Amino acid sequence: MTDDHSLLIRATLQRALAEVPGPLVLAISGGCDSMALLHAVARWAPDRVAAVATFDHASGQYATDAASLVAAEARRLGFTVVRERARVTGASEAAWRTVRWQFLHRVARAHRARVVTGHTRDDQVETIVMRLLRGAGARGLAALAAPSSIVRPWLTLSRREINDWVAHEQLPYLDDPSNASLHYTRGRVRHDLLPMLEGVHAGFDMEMLTVGARAAAWRRDVDQFVDSLGVWSPYAGALRVPVVGIASTNAAGRAVLWAALFARVRVALDACGTTALVRFTNGSRRGAYVTLAGGAVAMRNGAGEREWFELRGPARERSLTDRSWQGAWRAIPRQLGAWRWRRLAAMSALDTLDPWCCALPEHEHVRIRPWNAGDRIRTPGAEAGRRVTRYFSEAHIPALDRPTWPVVLVANEVVWIPGICRSVAAPHWPGRPDLIWYRCEREYD
Repeated sequence: MTDDHSLLIRATLQRALAEVPGPLVLAISGGCDSMALLHAVARWAPDRVAAVATFDHASGQYATDAASLVAAEARRLGFTVVRERARVTGASEAAWRTVRWQFLHRVARAHRARVVTGHTRDDQVETIVMRLLRGAGARGLAALAAPSSIVRPWLTLSRREINDWVAHEQLPYLDDPSNASLHYTRGRVRHDLLPMLEGVHAGFDMEMLTVGARAAAWRRDVDQFVDSLGVWSPYAGALRVPVVGIASTNAAGRAVLWAALFARVRVALDACGTTALVRFTNGSRRGAYVTLAGGAVAMRNGAGEREWFELRGPARERSLTDRSWQGAWRAIPRQLGAWRWRRLAAMSALDTLDPWCCALPEHEHVRIRPWNAGDRIRTPGAEAGRRVTRYFSEAHIPALDRPTWPVVLVANEVVWIPGICRSVAAPHWPGRPDLIWYRCEREYD
């Protein structure tokens, strides 16, 4: 029986990891399921591990002891350990989950790896039931089986199967006291609701697993359809989709597509947000946008056949430092709010034509500040000056982005709008020794 358990654990792990290329970050909490994951990978796939990540929620002595156990055991097994402690104690399961996943995703990005967790089949049943109680739709009912970058090798195994193997191998772990508490929703579902439902309807848990599997298959079909629409990511944290791809569907189809699209920028739509986006689909004009709960945004941009919707997840608020900067042209900081300023050592003919590049005499005193609605700039063909807002419109810069777009001034005259145009007052002859060239780049989260 013991050998059978080891064979089951090994086969399950190897089957799951065979479908996942590249390095892995193991998310280990110190509990039974995750410590089983740590030791199973150490035994049968140690070369796949980039790091072991453990997070101390600062919720009490157990959290610290569990993180210490993980760190000690992972180092003993020869793994790199990344350990972090929460600065503020979360007040709810959702708050704990949010900060923990932020940490795990950050570690995974640093190692260019995928996160692996120890979630089991029992966790899947509990999650489906919890989402049913919240009124989730098909997307939500896929739960832990939903298509994801997260790897969950134990999702086909029960908690008991994992526990039996851990007991035989005498692996160290700590029981989280919150798992036995009825204070949290998952604890009440695990200890009260599920046993009661299974008692009055034998096989209830298997039916829930079937619901989850069907919902996951439906999500995969929707994702394949979304891929066929020609979506693309212009930068991290954003997604663009041709307007015609969404507008050609009915209201129910739009609701499904918007939810699938926003999931790709890590936003879960609520009912109000979905309703607003369905209305926005055909009722908006170029440049219009709608802001959703949490700060996510959908906007309409482009023109004609190249018109698109752009989706953005919640952005970290960033504006120009102190709203403006003044100094010598040669002393521009490397970072001003969400914009990077890079001095160019060598120039090419293409750089001199690039609106993201500009040059001024090295001792010139400049000012950089956000665009103002009344700003004007003199350009070739419009030396009397035109409003900057016209150039924004011609370049299809969304109204949402304009208030924090930088302009460069010399002697109170706008000489450069990065990425848009330069003034006739800005010299641009390559090879002139007294010129300093800069490239301005927008930094996206």
